[in-house]
Amino acid sequence: MFKQGDPPDEVYLVKSGKIEIFVNEGENKKRLNIVTEGEFLGEMAIIDGRPRSASAAALEDSTVIIIDRKTLLKQMEEDPLLGALITTLVRRLREMDRKLSRS
Repeated sequence: MFKQGDPPDEVYLVKSGKIEIFVNEGENKKRLNIVTEGEFLGEMAIIDGRPRSASAAALEDSTVIIIDRKTLLKQMEEDPLLGALITTLVRRLREMDRKLSRS
């Protein structure tokens, strides 16, 4: 679906199937999560504009709803309180990721 380091163009909502989220550490793949029906993926990068921090690949036949960055950001502008909340949560998650990766 996307690779670590890719630009953030879309966010995905899983309608069916299983999507693996992983990072490559040298020649090894480290699984971070498996995303299933009703869950989003790709949301952090699309909010803060940073490159993808992980890769995503379907583990089985899957269906997703794709929301492009422009559409999502427009929705956040229409509801500034919700936009600020989402942005704050993403910033906190990024900071926690940095702290955990150092330990």
